[in-house]
Amino acid sequence: MPVPRIDRAGRRAASIALLVSISAGLLAASPALDGLAGLSLDVLTALRWRVFGNSHPPEDSHAVVVAFDEETFRTPPFAGTPTVTWTREIGRVLTALIDNGATVVGFDVVFPTSIEQSELPFGDAAAHETIGSRLRGFDRDFLRALALGARADKVVLGEAQHQDKPLLPAPRQRAAVGFGRNIRALNLYNDADDIARRMPLSFVVDGASVPSFAVELANRARGAPLSPDIGRTGAVPGTITLNFAGGADDIPTFSFADLHACLDKDDTAFFHRHFAGKVVLIGTVLDVEDRKLTSKRFATAPEGARAARCALAAPAAGQTFARDAIAGVYVHATAVNNLLRRDPLIEPGRAVTGLVAFALAALAAAAALRFGPATAVGVFLGLAVLWTTTATVAFHAAVALPLFAPPAAALTALGLMIGWRLVVSDKSLAKEVARRRAHEAEMASAAAIQRAMLPATQPREIAAARFDLFPLMMPAREVGGDLYDIVKLDATRVLISIGDVCGKGIPAALFMAMTQSVMRMAVRLGQDLQAEVGAANNVLAADNAESMFTTLFCAVLDLSTGTLAWCNCGHPPALVLRRDADAFEPLARCGPPLGIMEGTTYESTGTITLAAGDALFLYTDGVTEAENPKAELFGTKRLEAALIGARGESARRVTEHVVERVTAFAAGAPQSDDITCVAIVAQ
Repeated sequence: MPVPRIDRAGRRAASIALLVSISAGLLAASPALDGLAGLSLDVLTALRWRVFGNSHPPEDSHAVVVAFDEETFRTPPFAGTPTVTWTREIGRVLTALIDNGATVVGFDVVFPTSIEQSELPFGDAAAHETIGSRLRGFDRDFLRALALGARADKVVLGEAQHQDKPLLPAPRQRAAVGFGRNIRALNLYNDADDIARRMPLSFVVDGASVPSFAVELANRARGAPLSPDIGRTGAVPGTITLNFAGGADDIPTFSFADLHACLDKDDTAFFHRHFAGKVVLIGTVLDVEDRKLTSKRFATAPEGARAARCALAAPAAGQTFARDAIAGVYVHATAVNNLLRRDPLIEPGRAVTGLVAFALAALAAAAALRFGPATAVGVFLGLAVLWTTTATVAFHAAVALPLFAPPAAALTALGLMIGWRLVVSDKSLAKEVARRRAHEAEMASAAAIQRAMLPATQPREIAAARFDLFPLMMPAREVGGDLYDIVKLDATRVLISIGDVCGKGIPAALFMAMTQSVMRMAVRLGQDLQAEVGAANNVLAADNAESMFTTLFCAVLDLSTGTLAWCNCGHPPALVLRRDADAFEPLARCGPPLGIMEGTTYESTGTITLAAGDALFLYTDGVTEAENPKAELFGTKRLEAALIGARGESARRVTEHVVERVTAFAAGAPQSDDITCVAIVAQ
């Protein structure tokens, strides 16, 4: 099939659409839209949770949380007492956790002071005795639990790096765990909008790289350091992008008050059932303290210690609404799960964002050019829905495709192209339509003139002499380059010709008209057909700057005798089919086409006689070179078969039968050349 042509206006519109799409893609991948990347993570976290739920049940969580929650602060013996006095109870619970199989216990809460450090006077000030000296040894059980756990590599304390003044555990706690060997930074990585979406993998302390708190817990749970490749999946080097689950039940949470009461009833089996093989994080889960905005902010639920209970009855639901912030301990617990499951989010990077944005922008721009504004907006909305679905499904597989930047690029391209089309393109289109209509009118006029130049009827002498003649022309365009002519020369002679000018359209039609006029004048000059054709050739070849030429078959038929003198100038041979024969007599070439070179002579071929029942068929190469969808040619053999099939029919029926066979063979393939034929049947 022919390749559609793109006009100048179409090429201009396509170029502008391409430029707009590339610009939109580059904008989407630029740092200017990094804020959309963070929002994309937040919305995709919520969409995935709403559509698919959570991928893992709570019991499969590697991390569990022991919470200093609102229940703990309301339950004796903790109610009304400062946390520095809880160390004995914390030590008991810590020992129970480690003794019953916890892989490692991390403190996501920092106790920077100890009651043993208090310098407040105790009793009579004259005695110079302080509360700290009076309670010396108060933290002994807690410190012993820390030391034993640290010796077994099962305790990690947290610290917070606050510029020049870090928040550190109390000095004796640091000493109990061996100082820096078992203390790790709790700091998070916040994006520019102050939302925690990533977890640092390490920090530089005294010039050395030290694993972060979550990485240290994961390393100890695995028994080996994590692969450095895990830090190459996110958009920020040296971090992982956190893959939060939705809701509040993905990480089992136990109230510290209930675990303390569980030890009072000596139910160590409860500890073994729920903490064996787990990474335990001890931290605060309070309504206002240590809460973080994360990429889970649109997928939260009311928090609480809703894991299995051991000794205390479950309290009435306190928090009945979902806050957008979560307790900081859940951020580290999520990081531990991501590291151990090896499923932190994969962010493809700016290149992928740019390519996807370019693709969507190109489709939106194409829709703006192809359809009206309303339909184009509908196409954009369909693209946005399709992309949202794709990004949500990919997020379910932990691949964080950019949700907003590509549709934003597409919307930008759509708006720009609709505006351009309304302001510029439609004006150009109106001019182009007007130009085309004018051109079509000119072509229609030229076609009408060309048809008027062709003989409308055959001379009456032909029918009177019992010859039947019928011509037929099917131009491939409005104006064709084929010709035929039937001219009465005198009382008994008729000139019959058929030709094919090189090229198509108006130039070919003009040369065709010239050829027809020259031949009519030249053949009237005398009786030697070859000489007359030579004279016509000289006229056409003179000053032929465009080097055009015409293949021509012409014959002079004597109506009184049926004698036919002919000359073939580079044209397909005419075919003679005798009444009682199946073989054809081809009337071969006598010389080259007309108009190529002056001084050409054409060989004499003698004459033939058409008897009653004989037929002569003239045609152009548009008949034999007609193609079907398989690019096969109709060819001479099929033409001869068609003529045999119409033997004995009228001249009109012969030409129509041939054209019908050609059309059926083409099977809808576009006509590439003019089809012209003339049938002469002797009666």
